[in-house]
Amino acid sequence: MNQLRQKIVVMTGPLPPAVGGMASVLGALSDSSLPKRVKLELFETGKTTPDNRPFVVGVVNRLNLLWRWWKIIGHASHPIAHIHTCSGFTFFLDGVLLILAKIRGASTVLHIHGARFDSFLDNLGFVKKWIVHWLTTQADVVVVLSEDWKVRLSERLPEANLKVVANGVPRLPGTRKNANSTAPTFLFLGNLCRRKGVDILLEATEKSQTAWKLELAGGEEEPGFSSWTQDQIAQRKLANRVSLLGPVVGEAKNKLLKEADGFVLPSLAEGLPMALLEAMAAQLPVVVTRVGAMPEVIDDNINGILIPPQDANALASALDQLALNPQLREQLGQVAAETCELRYGIERMVDALSTIYDNLHTGKRI
Repeated sequence: MNQLRQKIVVMTGPLPPAVGGMASVLGALSDSSLPKRVKLELFETGKTTPDNRPFVVGVVNRLNLLWRWWKIIGHASHPIAHIHTCSGFTFFLDGVLLILAKIRGASTVLHIHGARFDSFLDNLGFVKKWIVHWLTTQADVVVVLSEDWKVRLSERLPEANLKVVANGVPRLPGTRKNANSTAPTFLFLGNLCRRKGVDILLEATEKSQTAWKLELAGGEEEPGFSSWTQDQIAQRKLANRVSLLGPVVGEAKNKLLKEADGFVLPSLAEGLPMALLEAMAAQLPVVVTRVGAMPEVIDDNINGILIPPQDANALASALDQLALNPQLREQLGQVAAETCELRYGIERMVDALSTIYDNLHTGKRI
């Protein structure tokens, strides 16, 4: 145990109460047994300045962040820098943290999130693609969220040391309310955007044959999409069935999960969404699309329902089926919770990361 306590892990990413999967992962890890196994230091890299900030303010803040990173990595003794990242410009900013950590002599773990990292790579020009390849080879370990993502990224990043560590979630505290047999409520939890299938979900609600209700919880991934969604709700005359809740985190999110009758995420592209795992941990029956790692998690009609992406008719039919059958909702939700505990509990994620840290600490090739 003393050897484990001597390991220092500096973990970067957007920290709670930020909205999004990465923040949820970091929050779950900080509340797990991980801080008892290693000395865990969290380093905020999420945006903390207003959207309309002057450009020079953004530059100064970034330089200050890099200086603080340089100092914290240098003050630690043989630290492990665990950098959570995603696609876009963010990846290159996080790549600077990676290189600074290497210069400081730290071991490095690059943890890739995001539903479109493969598309991000495919659409890069030659120079940027070379930089990504080089950065991923500089990391001692590149963590991906599923076997599906390992296959996809190994084709694109053949020299990277890819290791699968599935996201993990804690048990939801408290108890769920009794199932609603008259007008069940389905919860959508995720950023509002077309990638998450919000437009398909509204179309499915309009096509449905049963008067279930829908709660849309999340911030915007596309600017102006909340207003567009509100306009669509009005145009489709769904105001009595669809609620637009905005970003929800912490206890407010837990309350929604406890009170919902089901969960729906009709995404067009995904990694391994934390929202899905959180819904399963809450014993909710889930309806999701066959994209990303979700088919690895969900066995159709066993612990949830899988549908094709961009198919409003199939989505409406699946939600109608659940709305009309409380027993099916309970059955799928129970098996979903068992699956989540067995394969996606937060302590299983901690075990996997601890193995990586142990090997890095002892200098083993993993």
